[in-house]
Amino acid sequence: MAHDAVAFRAHVRAFSELLIVLRRELDNDLDKGLIMAVIAERHYAALDKGTGASTGVNTHSVSLYSDIPRETVRRKVKDLISKGWLVSDGRGNLSPTEQAARDLGRGTAATLRFMRAVSPPEQERK
Repeated sequence: MAHDAVAFRAHVRAFSELLIVLRRELDNDLDKGLIMAVIAERHYAALDKGTGASTGVNTHSVSLYSDIPRETVRRKVKDLISKGWLVSDGRGNLSPTEQAARDLGRGTAATLRFMRAVSPPEQERK
């Protein structure tokens, strides 16, 4: 069997598991996962740059980036704030919470398994 076919099978198996776990953790709503991912990515990117501050991601920018309608993003962000997974400053800038990291631990573990399953073997990376 060709290497690509083996890689594809591993990818599909790991990706299916990841989506199932994330769907369960996110109230059967994968859009919430995408919204959380966009907000967290922007937040942590700012921290990685050493600014120590969020880049100011808000519902409008999440909507533009993710192609999810703005009203849908706004409604789901409200739900995520009520779960304690996001906080909003006085200007509408959003950031993830430690509570989200704790509550979404199974999703993080599934993501790491996915990454291992689709990573090329060590000898192929050289």
